[in-house]
This record gives sequence, structure tokens and C-alpha cells, in this order.
Amino acid sequence: MRALGIAIVGAVMGVLLAGAAEAQPRLLERWREARGAHSQGTSGAVTQTLRVGGLERSYLLLATPRGNGPAPLVIVLHGGGGGPETMMPRWADKARAAGLVIAAPKGIGRNDRMGTWNAAGCCGEAVSRGIDDIGFINALIDDVSKQTPIDPRRIYITGFSNGGMLTHRVAIALGSRIAAAAVVSGALFGNEDAPRTPVPMLIIHGEQDPAVGFNGGMSRTGFVAKAQTMPYRPVRDAVDFWRKANGCTGTPSVTTTPGIRQEISNACRGRADVLFYDLPQGGHSWPGSPGRGRFAGGAETAAPIDATDTIWEFFRSHPR
Repeated sequence: MRALGIAIVGAVMGVLLAGAAEAQPRLLERWREARGAHSQGTSGAVTQTLRVGGLERSYLLLATPRGNGPAPLVIVLHGGGGGPETMMPRWADKARAAGLVIAAPKGIGRNDRMGTWNAAGCCGEAVSRGIDDIGFINALIDDVSKQTPIDPRRIYITGFSNGGMLTHRVAIALGSRIAAAAVVSGALFGNEDAPRTPVPMLIIHGEQDPAVGFNGGMSRTGFVAKAQTMPYRPVRDAVDFWRKANGCTGTPSVTTTPGIRQEISNACRGRADVLFYDLPQGGHSWPGSPGRGRFAGGAETAAPIDATDTIWEFFRSHPR
């Protein structure tokens, strides 16, 4: 309980420093995430370390394979200012139900806190120090394969916010290893290389997101804008980037239901579909997170989808 209390206090302090305008919804989100993170201590997740680029890096590993065969690996990247303990509760139940291996890496932050990822245009400590996070993820895949049997045809990556930004980069750079990728509330910056390999991509983004704006630009959230070195590109640009990269042809299929506009491009090279969930009332959150049913910074409405379920269904249908 003492560890839980410390985690909650840390989450609260982080929100208070973010500014009063968004403190209340973010306070609730961080408190619930911290409370949920306490469960990872008994979830079976263990901390693994490795050296990459002269730095000691770490990640939480949860292996729940069923049977004797190799299992799918899902790499889950936390948002800026967070840590792997915020992602593991979102995936632990799914891992046990589907027999997955989950790896939740830890970003770089000052004093071993406030983890960030170098996505070239954001964020914070990782960008200012030029951290090789793509190299870290590449080495992590190798390291996980030494700990537990994984299926090289079913290696997936997903991330939230700053973690979503890095997910784009990893999918571009490591397309020969990544079977499919999913980005929640992330962004591109317009300085990305063209991928050499098509990668199925799922993008989920709320139109009311105050931190990573749906229409791009510098963040409307002050402390996030300070962590940026470049403006975000609009979410539409990210969808079009992957449609072009994956050689998608024809007009996307669009379905609109309450709270969701779903756009599917499935006439793509190598079955590298591009799926986009536009959430008109969505804010900056992981829809369906444990312990919360509302969008941070968005309208007071229940999340119309569960991000973890949606992402796993997409991954499951896209082995390499």
C-alpha cells in the first residue's frame, strides 16, 4: 500500500505541474492509472534490463503463452511523462486471454522519471539527448526472444501519445520485423522517411484532443508544447502517409456510427490495411482504459470503443 500511495502522489504532482486548465481530468486519469498500475506487481510482469547505445534501458515483460508454441509479442509504448506501469494494466488481461507476450519499455526522463521517447519532433529529454529509441526497440525484440519463445511473424507495436509518435517511427524503420502497428493519440511531423516495407497501420484519434491536436500544430497543452521541437502534422496526414506507403488504391470504405467514424483502406500491397478510427468527441486518452469511461479533454461521453480490444483484433488479423 505504501508503494501505491507513492505512485498516486507522484501522479497527482505531475498533473498539478501541468497547469490548472486541464488538471482536473488529467488528475483523475493519472490517479486511476497509478491505482491500476499497482496491480502489475502481482500480474507476473518482471523488469528486464539491457544496454543500448551505452545506456542501461529497461522494460516490463509479461509472458502468458498458451501451449508450447511461440507466442505473439506486443510492444506497448507509454505516453510522455509516463512509464511502463501505465501500459501494463491496459494489456495484462488481454495477454492472459489471448496468450500474448507483452513488453512495456521505459522511456528516458530526468531523475529516472517522466519518461519520454525520441520521435524526432517530440518529446523532452529523449529528444534533447538524441536517444536512439528505435535501436532500443530493435534490441528489445532480440532480448525478449531470449527470455521466451515469440513468433517472428507476429511482432506488433502500439503506443499512446508520445509513444504513438515513436510507434510511427519504429514501423517505418523496422518494417521488416513489425507485422502491424497501432497509434493512439499520436502524430507525425512531416520529416519521416518513406517506409521500405508496407506495415498494416491502425490509427485512433479524438477530434477534441488538447495535447496532440487533431488538426496538427503546436500543442494547446502548455507543457506538451514545450516538449515539442516541431509542430504536429494533422491526423489526416498520418492516415494518408500510410495509405501511400502501403500502396493503397481506391476510395476508403467509410462507416459512421454514434461516436465513431471508421475509415478502412484494404486494397493495399501485401494486405497492409490502413484503419482509421476518428472519434468526434474523443480527447487525449486510451479509450476504454481500466477504471475510466470518459475522455480526458473531450466531451463527457462514454468511450465508444475499447482501444485494447480494437488493436488486438487488428493485430490478430495481420500476421506477417
